[in-house]
Amino acid sequence: MPVCLFASDLHGFPHRYEALLAAIETRSPAAVFVAGDLLPFPLVALDPRYNLPADFLHDYMATGFESLRARMGARYPSVFLILGNDDPRVEEAALVEGEAAGLWAYVNQRRVEWGGYDVYGYNYVPPTPFQLKDWERYDVSRYVPPGCSSPEEGGRGASGVRVPWAASASP
Repeated sequence: MPVCLFASDLHGFPHRYEALLAAIETRSPAAVFVAGDLLPFPLVALDPRYNLPADFLHDYMATGFESLRARMGARYPSVFLILGNDDPRVEEAALVEGEAAGLWAYVNQRRVEWGGYDVYGYNYVPPTPFQLKDWERYDVSRYVPPGCSSPEEGGRGASGVRVPWAASASP
């Protein structure tokens, strides 16, 4: 089996991205799977200690992967990404652009063949107490755990307004 790396919950912290990119360059895996919560929390994005650009995906994340690809050349791995429940859906367009540039494959709700394996992307979570509801859905039942709010409540990243569950994307 080929060597692969898996990461999640980077939440836009530069030190986490630097560690991931360094591990990729050092270990030369065949594939890297980054499973959501890619973008900075609002308080991280505004924190002057991190000096993050306003357009994190284009001006930080894509730039970092482009630089890594230039350094690694033919050793650059296949990279598979999905957004997480803390990432607003409106950022999908930037991930699709990164895919078109050959930096990664955005695999949400898709199957991608890779090296004799099928890679599936699914970023939905059951109801949480958090207010961003772009990636929440009822998986097995309409049960909402204590302290959580239903997917119909809260906000949506694309518009910032409440959207009835029935009007959002189907499974």
